[in-house]
Amino acid sequence: MSESEPIGAAHARVLVGVDGSADGLRAVKYAMREANASGSDLWLVNVVDDQAMVTGLWDLLSTIDVLRQAGADKLKVAADQLEADGFPSDRVISEVLIGRPGDVLADLSDKARLLVVGRRSISGLERMFVGSTSVSVVGRANCPVIVISAAATPQQTGGLGTIALAVSSWPLHRSALDWALQEAALRNARLRVVHVVPDTLGVESANYVLAASKALDDQLASDRAAHADVAIDVEVLLGSAADQLVDLSRSVDLLVLGLERRSVGLGGPIRGVLAHAECPVAVVR
Repeated sequence: MSESEPIGAAHARVLVGVDGSADGLRAVKYAMREANASGSDLWLVNVVDDQAMVTGLWDLLSTIDVLRQAGADKLKVAADQLEADGFPSDRVISEVLIGRPGDVLADLSDKARLLVVGRRSISGLERMFVGSTSVSVVGRANCPVIVISAAATPQQTGGLGTIALAVSSWPLHRSALDWALQEAALRNARLRVVHVVPDTLGVESANYVLAASKALDDQLASDRAAHADVAIDVEVLLGSAADQLVDLSRSVDLLVLGLERRSVGLGGPIRGVLAHAECPVAVVR
């Protein structure tokens, strides 16, 4: 396990946040599968929260050296898990950094092809906020982000052979579509392109569903031709976007959401999906 400069070419790494939690270790295992599929290096980062230091929550860990050692211990647990799973140690780099976890990981995302973070299992009012680190990273990262949790990974993912891409408008979110197609090809999976229509159109709903399905098919014609190795299905659903996508998450290996580059923060539907999805969720700008 290296602790020097990141190995491999720029943008050829899978970055994963390691915080010592069970969900953080699930993120490491998931990131390993992504790195294996793409031939990427793994970049393990533990971030010591400087805000916690300021507010005195670290009174028993009063020195930077001790804090860094605590982070290094968490990284060693993750590295040991990778070694046990057979991932080559010469393709792993570990770093302990100081700062706000969400900000640090988002800044590092410039140098990664993918960022994977675990969302700690929470309940009650906290669940509405998903997890401050996850939200901060997703809202700011410059590479695709995959968020997973215990709810999203009750078993090893990847067995359903299907990735879903949620689309909300036309033209389609090009970056999200391209990334979803790439992931489907890597996993030898089908791609379901899904559009959700609010169930408020009354008798016109059926006509709108047909029209939206045709519009999606037309827009995907060139992609079907260019990606003949990926089966692409189109589906238009009626109802609340968050509810329908959470239901969809029970039958796919990965749910992909597009986020416009100009967006600041996350909208309600994305937060709802991140909080309740039962599969890993990828957000792509």
